[in-house]
Amino acid sequence: MAGFFEMAKRKKLSESFRERAFPAAALMGAFSSFVASLFRPAPARSQSRRDAALVQIGIPVQSAAAPTKTSFPLEYSQVLVLGASTSAYPFHRSLSGIAVDSSDRIYALGDGEIRVFEPGGSLIWNWKVPDQALCLAVGGGERVYIGLPGRIEIYNPYGTRLGGFAVGEANRPANVTSIKIYGREILAADSTARYIRRCDANGSQIGAIGIRGKAQGFMLPNRSLDIDVDSKGVVRATDSGRHRVSSWTMDGTPVGYFGKFGLASPEDFVGCCNPVNLAIAPNGNIVTAEKVAARVKVYAPDGKLLALIGPEHFDLKCSHLHLAVDSRGLILVADPVSLMVKVFSVEGPGGSRKL
Repeated sequence: MAGFFEMAKRKKLSESFRERAFPAAALMGAFSSFVASLFRPAPARSQSRRDAALVQIGIPVQSAAAPTKTSFPLEYSQVLVLGASTSAYPFHRSLSGIAVDSSDRIYALGDGEIRVFEPGGSLIWNWKVPDQALCLAVGGGERVYIGLPGRIEIYNPYGTRLGGFAVGEANRPANVTSIKIYGREILAADSTARYIRRCDANGSQIGAIGIRGKAQGFMLPNRSLDIDVDSKGVVRATDSGRHRVSSWTMDGTPVGYFGKFGLASPEDFVGCCNPVNLAIAPNGNIVTAEKVAARVKVYAPDGKLLALIGPEHFDLKCSHLHLAVDSRGLILVADPVSLMVKVFSVEGPGGSRKL
């Protein structure tokens, strides 16, 4: 008799689980169909391993006999790869940030150090950074700013420490997940407080962005906030829980947003929390990155979709694709799972070079 009741209990739990899981399964199925439409597969034999990986995570693979292609105003090609395992300077353990300076030199944060590359990909120098480094930025005078839990540290391009300061309150240190420099101000995205802290050159907080209006702070299910600022001082931020890119003036006034949740249109953002990363191009275009499936998109400032760099370029398990855009408009994408920096050009050739 005891065995009978135990079997009944297990059956009831199983049915309850299926009832709760069904909506999520249906959503993932719709999302998988959408993602599949973005792929342009090569012949089946050459991509069989990737097909198996896609099927394993629930993404159906489209037949190579009927490829589809969605056209956009801009088309990007991969032109350069840094840090691959076959390169002279591979990343072995981590890759958590990317930035460029005024000369388009590339600064990559990974393996507990900063590596500085020439625009063509040759390593110039490298230097150690503190443990728990989360992000980096390069500002005027090529100063390098490193974000840490509760602190920002400042270095010259060669790794000499120039100073630093605490960020946040004594009882609630900031989780600095993104830094941007605008004039003499340092903007620190604090995912713990869910807003952007404006700091002067000495580190004193002089303002806040993201706490005015109806939002009262960013919605961050993934506990990360990424930001950038354009030449006019408009701050763009990833309000990922609301599936939008929001815009703010430097004094904290909200001035609009674009984006919404959706599965059918490539303009929309999918999943629980997207976009997760962004960067602003010199012409004002906004580059975003998403997770599940990892992809990069380019929007006009008004939110019109201009380009899509599909998930075939990135690791399927990516939860972040760290972004930077250089003065020529090249998009740099740091993939922390495949441990590579990939560079895309709107005018470049279809091939890539591993350096």
